[in-house]
Amino acid sequence: MRTFKYFTKGVCLLGLLGVVGFAITSIVSPTAFLKTAYALIASEFGDIPAISSNSLRSQLVNNNQHNVIVDVRNPEERHVSTIPGAISQEDFERDRTDYQNKQIVVYCTIGYRSGHYVRLLRQQGFDAYNLSEGILGWTQIDGQLINARGQVTKQVHVYSRPWNLAVKDHTVIF
Repeated sequence: MRTFKYFTKGVCLLGLLGVVGFAITSIVSPTAFLKTAYALIASEFGDIPAISSNSLRSQLVNNNQHNVIVDVRNPEERHVSTIPGAISQEDFERDRTDYQNKQIVVYCTIGYRSGHYVRLLRQQGFDAYNLSEGILGWTQIDGQLINARGQVTKQVHVYSRPWNLAVKDHTVIF
């Protein structure tokens, strides 16, 4: 029953943000809307820590071997693009004991699905963080993306048309 409550609440929240976002993004910049939408999502996960895209990029530039990046989006989304070095949730779960002493950074499109997974990982003793604003936030700082063939890409998969909040030089797929 608890899972149903979270699922229902999440669907309502994402639906509301999507409808409002579709109307507002024509008036307010996508960047401002993304920050507002993530703030609403983050309010549901006040008990879990987040890491900004800028902080993650700095850690990656410094070749921080202490990080594991986990993409909890579905295979179709990951096929379009991922953050370089990210592994799927399935790969993480298969080898989870290898990551006990690592910092786990989890992301999805904007932070909702990853927020739930971070909460679960932290309850299990992992040092896990939600990537603030998800892969959309990553595009806002011009973070590199790679496709399923390992090639640099400017394509990003989003949930639906109202979530077209990637920066203008990216092609959004939904």
